[in-house]
Amino acid sequence: MFRKDRNFKIDNSNSDISGGGGSIIYINKRCEASLASSFLNAPDSLAVNINTSGGLISICCIYRSTSLNVQQNSVLLSCIKSISAERNDYETILIGDFNLPNVSWDNGTVKRNITCKNQFIMTQQEFMDIFNENGLTWYLTNDTTRRRLVKETLQESLLDQVLYTNDALVNGCKIVSPLGRSDHVGIIVDLVVSPSTNTSVKQKVLKPIWGKVSSEKLLNISINDINWDYSSTNNVQDMWAELHCKLEAVAATVPSASVYLDNRPVKLPWSSTALKRMRKNKDRAWAEFDIDPSDINFSNAMSKQHTFEEEEFKAKVSYEKKITSDLKHNSKAFYAYLRNKRQVKSSVVSLDRGDGTRTDTSAEAAEVLATAFSSVFVH
Repeated sequence: MFRKDRNFKIDNSNSDISGGGGSIIYINKRCEASLASSFLNAPDSLAVNINTSGGLISICCIYRSTSLNVQQNSVLLSCIKSISAERNDYETILIGDFNLPNVSWDNGTVKRNITCKNQFIMTQQEFMDIFNENGLTWYLTNDTTRRRLVKETLQESLLDQVLYTNDALVNGCKIVSPLGRSDHVGIIVDLVVSPSTNTSVKQKVLKPIWGKVSSEKLLNISINDINWDYSSTNNVQDMWAELHCKLEAVAATVPSASVYLDNRPVKLPWSSTALKRMRKNKDRAWAEFDIDPSDINFSNAMSKQHTFEEEEFKAKVSYEKKITSDLKHNSKAFYAYLRNKRQVKSSVVSLDRGDGTRTDTSAEAAEVLATAFSSVFVH
């Protein structure tokens, strides 16, 4: 995952950093990808270089807010020009919300008077000039990428676009239903190349299922079946190795299941048959809208989506109340849920020796742990 959050202030905002904005790009973990250095300074936008069967390709996720000032638009224009000029090394695809409502994409012109000095219009002309000067081709012409109801009136516009430096790179684009609550449609781009992935065989391992054994049983095994005496108390490394073996002996009594190393559970804990049915109804309604994008189908799809999101939110709140109310008697579900919600999963990098200093290496940390264990397990 590559992510850029908004880190600047919109001119008419009262806060130091305005809310909203930003971009995110998800890449299959088997693909080789890295951030594009020429796009690091772009406001709200993000670009990555991906190794494909046809060589390196730069994928740019664009979000140009209408609230950007002249300087911020200038930086974005410079980034687009820079990354498009690198076509000797790899091709470039730009996709996202360019917010150019006055552009006629069928001929690439901006709707304006010759004497027009409106900054909003002039900025759009600057973007079109950059596209043309750097050989960027756009795919969408008379399509609609944004639909929203304003005072019972359906407004449609073409704000999103797909641009590329090589016409042979793109097979086609397909407009699909919106993602989540967005009023912008989704766009699927079909490329003639495929990502270079690590095709190594998946490795299967035995994973302990700790939820199938009670704390009382583990405690009884630890007390009755494990000998906590050490053969020697003079060598820290030997004591640490022995302790590791004892802990492994305890873990060996836990039931296990055979899983792949890259296996990830996708079922949400509050999921139910009713929610699955509502989700399918929502997806079916948006599929009908994709076939026939009429006002009736749009309203029906939005209604189905609102119903699903409302019921899913209620189910999530109900589940959270359930695991918190039963915290004293069953804390496993609560802490498992918290672990899944964590964004950063960092490891312990150092330990406090007790004299105000901290360990710097793994060997020093092992000595601190061994000292702590020896003070608990008395011979």
